[in-house]
Amino acid sequence: MIRNFYFDKVLVICFLILIILGIVFVFSATSVPSLINNKDPYYYLRREILWSAVSIFFMFVLYLTPIDFLKKIAYPLAVLTVILLVVVLIFPAHVSGTSVKRWLDLGIVRFQPSELAKLSAIFFLAYFIHRKKNEKDFFNRWSSLITALSIPSIMILLVLIQPHKGAALFIAVLVFAVLFSSKFSWKKLLLFPALFLPLFLIFIMKSGYAEKRIEAMLNPIENRTGISYQVFQSILSFVKGGIAGEGIGGGTQKLKYLPEIHTDYIFALIGEEAGFMGAVFVIFIFLLILYRGLKISLNLEDTFSQVLGVGITYMIVIQAFFHIAVNTSLFPPTGFTLPFISYGGSSLLIMSAAAGILIRLSKEPKQSIYRREAV
Repeated sequence: MIRNFYFDKVLVICFLILIILGIVFVFSATSVPSLINNKDPYYYLRREILWSAVSIFFMFVLYLTPIDFLKKIAYPLAVLTVILLVVVLIFPAHVSGTSVKRWLDLGIVRFQPSELAKLSAIFFLAYFIHRKKNEKDFFNRWSSLITALSIPSIMILLVLIQPHKGAALFIAVLVFAVLFSSKFSWKKLLLFPALFLPLFLIFIMKSGYAEKRIEAMLNPIENRTGISYQVFQSILSFVKGGIAGEGIGGGTQKLKYLPEIHTDYIFALIGEEAGFMGAVFVIFIFLLILYRGLKISLNLEDTFSQVLGVGITYMIVIQAFFHIAVNTSLFPPTGFTLPFISYGGSSLLIMSAAAGILIRLSKEPKQSIYRREAV
């Protein structure tokens, strides 16, 4: 029986803390640089507050949305996402006079279909497994695994063509993690990396800048004035921050030393201004989301809800740790935003919608502990 008006308070507090931190650090990252460049110092702050308000509203709407309705839109959402990923290749947005095939221009705002692909891939897998799980030998058939990989593979390929290698890699890792957490044979799952690893290597070999990004990660000190400039400056942010940080607003790396600090490198800003303690606090919040999300999902009665909850939890936490890995030079520099904190409407909107669904799942019927199974 659904518990009316119930929600997991720990999850809600975690998400609200992250959104508030996003407003604070986006303002810190953009106000002084904007002032130096004779621009409105509150421009990004106003937009971040607006996106945060809209995102919290979306979170609340998804919390109120019945799971049966989410089941009905799972396949249509996947089809819509594929269409948008094709449309963005044909009608890319124009950013600073340049066509960018990652963005779709909707007039008032620009939207990244690759952000929606992360969530819709989870929806597709959750509903597919939910519908087919009772078929004989479903989890042991090659046809089941290939069908499960079909739509997500198309999404990954279209994102690669944009090209947006970071997002494509993330979706691939996310899909693999969801399937690995289900009852599919892990030996058969090796087909997935076997198919996509060569594809990724081909794309990397054909784009010289991808190789340079790997080199930038491996030798940040030697190449600090060249290809490793961003990586070196990011590491320097943590060095400057020390244990307690230089104080909110007191960091200097945002003053043209570290580009894209309000999006791709906001964790480095947190490390500089809030120090080691602030960085650890943010990591702790994401670990808490991981724990609560998996605990809620694995206790659910409905298979669709289980897979959806596990996938959403992975989506939020894996992206967070990809972002952190880039900022700490544990992963080649690429465009991973820090969920709920980095500036960017598309990411915040999708992550908040996912958070709303996860909070909704916390009130769904639970199965008896005596017959509980992992997804």
